[in-house]
Amino acid sequence: VYDLLTDVNLAGVTKVDDLVVGDDLTVTDDMTVGGTLGVTGVLTGTSLDISGDIDVDGTTNLDVVDIDGAVDMASTLAVGGVVTANAGVVVDTITVDGSTIASTGSLFLDVGGNLTIDVDGTTITLADGGAQWGQMFNSAQNFYFKNPTSDKDILFQGIDGGVAFTALTLDMSAAGAATFSST
Repeated sequence: VYDLLTDVNLAGVTKVDDLVVGDDLTVTDDMTVGGTLGVTGVLTGTSLDISGDIDVDGTTNLDVVDIDGAVDMASTLAVGGVVTANAGVVVDTITVDGSTIASTGSLFLDVGGNLTIDVDGTTITLADGGAQWGQMFNSAQNFYFKNPTSDKDILFQGIDGGVAFTALTLDMSAAGAATFSST
């Protein structure tokens, strides 16, 4: 066992057993370790190139991380700041990208409290495949329901004894003539 208690220049030295350094060791060229390199203090370097896996036990504090490949995480990701994803975010079947939230299946919105929809443009539009079929909007604090398709009606439906029925039809091809299913 070599016990080096102060800075030593080891140029050209090959060691096959243990090397114990009690103070600083400076390597100015390549150094190859065939076994395990154990560091109980601080390992300082200007760059680190690792061609295999990294296994870190404990907390890792990284100022900036630039990842060129995929990240596979088997735990919860906790972020204390803003997450920026300029190419969108995909969670299960939901994609959030820019001002669009899209789902490949049904989408349920389940809120534990009240739900407020605040639109500064005054109109909430309902569409199917891009074709508008309904609008709710505000004009002078009046609440409007509108079918934006020419001559298409507005129907109010309910269920009576398990059977669906139309209680009121507003016929838009007849200037909104109201037809009630009852008196």
